[in-house]
Amino acid sequence: MEPHAILYADRLDLLFENRNKLYGAYPLRKYYSRRLYAAMATVTGFVLIFSCCVIYMRSRTPFSGRIPVDSDHFLTSVTLDPIVNQPVPGKPVRPVKHIATAALTPPLFVKDQPIPEPMATVEELKTASIGVHTEAGLAVPEGDNGLPGASGAGGNQLKDSTENVPAVYDHPDLMPEFPGGPEALKRFLLKNLRMPETELEPGNQVRVIAKFVVGPDGKVSGIETIQSGGAAFDGEVKRVIYRMPDWKPGVQNHKKVAVYFRLPVYFVVPEEN
Repeated sequence: MEPHAILYADRLDLLFENRNKLYGAYPLRKYYSRRLYAAMATVTGFVLIFSCCVIYMRSRTPFSGRIPVDSDHFLTSVTLDPIVNQPVPGKPVRPVKHIATAALTPPLFVKDQPIPEPMATVEELKTASIGVHTEAGLAVPEGDNGLPGASGAGGNQLKDSTENVPAVYDHPDLMPEFPGGPEALKRFLLKNLRMPETELEPGNQVRVIAKFVVGPDGKVSGIETIQSGGAAFDGEVKRVIYRMPDWKPGVQNHKKVAVYFRLPVYFVVPEEN
């Protein structure tokens, strides 16, 4: 192609310069737009013709499915046959079962009816257990008559009720308290406990759990070890507990009672600097 003809040449001519234009690729690209427009025009024509046919056919239909506004054929009343409950063919009819009922009779209040057995007084209930019949027997400690919160029903432990010994509770309504509270108890232990001579390595610790009774007067008694850390550590814990001042006693049913108290003590061997 001549240089002056490049500006006026088609891009396909430039692309297929010095190539075989009789091959199928050149005609397909050359006349693509013409064939596309022809196809779109053909499809559009078919659509228009089909739409016109549909509109023409619907316009010639004698009844289009719509009732004219001025028509006299309106629904004014409906008559239904009475409904008859008929059994389903092949299925037996079950008879209706009637459930037995009883009338609720209101209570009858009778006046001046004699009482067969007199009611127990409050004083008698203080030293007797609650039961169905009145029977003679050993006196129950006051406050342990079988009511919720007493030693038998409330989960506490009775030390010895047969010998009329005051009960010792595990979980009363109000636990005993060291004078000044838990922080004061901690300061008392840190001040009075001494580390026994031991062969433990630095950084180790020993735990001792002591159990004692705080009486109704707040005095500590019955000290025992329920988890031992060694004879030296157990003895040191007991020594400090015996030196404790009087506690604030526990309360059960608004009365001061004896209570078991468990005290864990930890001895930590200091690390060497």
